[in-house]
Amino acid sequence: MTLKFPMMIASLFSVLLMFPAQAAPVCPTGGVKVGWEPWLPYAYEEQGTFTGLDLDMATAILTRMGCPFTFVNRPWKRLLTEVAAGDLHLTGGASRTAEREEFGYFSTPYRTESAVMIVRNEDAAGYASITSLKDLIGKNFTLGITRGYYYGEDYAALENDAGFKARLADAGDDATNYKKLAAKRLDGFLADPFSAAAGLKKEGFSGRFKTLMTVYSDDIYFLISKAATSPEFVAAFDQALAELKTSGEYQAILDKYLN
Repeated sequence: MTLKFPMMIASLFSVLLMFPAQAAPVCPTGGVKVGWEPWLPYAYEEQGTFTGLDLDMATAILTRMGCPFTFVNRPWKRLLTEVAAGDLHLTGGASRTAEREEFGYFSTPYRTESAVMIVRNEDAAGYASITSLKDLIGKNFTLGITRGYYYGEDYAALENDAGFKARLADAGDDATNYKKLAAKRLDGFLADPFSAAAGLKKEGFSGRFKTLMTVYSDDIYFLISKAATSPEFVAAFDQALAELKTSGEYQAILDKYLN
């Protein structure tokens, strides 16, 4: 994550959503723990209900599988740590990386995601010479990022470049970057465009910023713990996802949040 709003608190927020009379054989004992981080429009709580594109998709898949499940609220970096350790069974909104493949299986991709650079409206014309992340090196430009998020291969290739790192300012969540850009403590930030649009509206910043360029676009997956599940679970998960696509339920979920 790419990229998927107030600071997460460490306590657990989970709700048991389904109690089938008899769980399917591939279901983990005690049910599936689904990790999530609040990230509009993909995962959020609304009037006591966990919802959003990623959470609705997980709900539909696990319900079709016959697996009981709970949702567990964690900051993104902790989600990855707990999936690796087997404390969580899966999380959505994950980009595929070699590091994550060491501890997790990846579902069939279920949506795409991009990361864009967002700047203040009044400054955009002055950044015409910036057409790639590499162009930030040597410029008086501070770029906001969110810790633990994946921003694509071009970004990863520059992470160890001292000149590029000097331009970065990290934060624990996207909302912090929105506020810092509005306060002119940043010159731009990287974010998922759908999430940013929803988050900026929520924070009262709609219309103040614009997209300068797209830095990354790729498939997004459910990341499933190798320590806590099996290849058979992943196969059943993918089969349920395929059935959602055939039934039309998959497209209905996408349309609800992205169209």
